[in-house]
Amino acid sequence: MSKKERIREKAPLNATSFSNKKAQNGDKAPLLEALSLNKEFTTGDEKLSILSELNLTVERGSSVAVLGASGSGKSTLLYLLGGLDRPTSGLVKANGRDIYSLSEPQLALWRAREVGFVFQFHYLMAEFDALENVAMPARLSGLGREEARAKAEPLLDRVGLGDRKKHRPGALSGGEQQRVALARALVMAPGLLLADEPTGNLDARNAAMVNDLILELVGERDMGAVVVTHNAQLASLMSRTLELSYGSLSPLDLETAS
Repeated sequence: MSKKERIREKAPLNATSFSNKKAQNGDKAPLLEALSLNKEFTTGDEKLSILSELNLTVERGSSVAVLGASGSGKSTLLYLLGGLDRPTSGLVKANGRDIYSLSEPQLALWRAREVGFVFQFHYLMAEFDALENVAMPARLSGLGREEARAKAEPLLDRVGLGDRKKHRPGALSGGEQQRVALARALVMAPGLLLADEPTGNLDARNAAMVNDLILELVGERDMGAVVVTHNAQLASLMSRTLELSYGSLSPLDLETAS
C-alpha cells in the first residue's frame, strides 16, 4: 500500500469528543491564556530557563506579534500554546479550559480541531496536490474524501489558488506553497492560529501577500492569532506587538525600537 493510500485510510482519532468553542465558565473567557508559564530544559547538572512566569492573553478577533532575539524561546512558546510540548509549570487555558488537564488523545483532538499551525517551511507533502494537502487535516480527523475536499476547495479559492489545486508542491512557487500551508492550517476552522516565521523564507512581495491573508482571515473568521516573526512590517499590522526577552513578554513599540 502506498503512503497516499495509508493516509487516506487512516482511522479517525479515537478520543472522547469535546468542543472548546464555548468557555466552561461562560462565554467571556479569553480564547487563550498562558498563566505563570515556566519552561526549563536540563542538560546534565545544569538547568536552562527558557520561559519564566510568562503571561499572555489572546482574545477572539485579535492578533499578537511576538518578536525577540534568536534563541529567546519564541518557538518554545508557540509549542506550549499549541499543546505540542508541556510546560515545567504554569497553565495554558483555551476557552477557560486547561489544555494540559486533557488526556493525550483529547489533547491531540483539540490540536487537530482548534489550532492551525503555520511554520517557516511549508511542510507540504510532495506526493499530494494542493487540494489534497489542504484537505489532509480533515481526512486525518475522520472526514470522508468528498467532505474534506468540500472544506478545502473554498479555502484554496480564498488564498487565490483555485486554479492551482491540482498542482503538486514542486510545481508551485514559494509564496504559493505558503498560501497552501495557510489554507491547510484553517481547513478545520480552528479558533486559534499559531504561526512561526510564516514569511521568513519569502521575498518581499510574497511576504506582503501572506501577511495580508493572515490578517484578513483572522478578522473574517473571528480567530485569535499568535505570530512569531522578525518581520517588522507584519508585526506593525497586528493588534499587539510583544517582545520576548529573558523569558517573559513585554509590550514593544516598534517606532521607538527602530
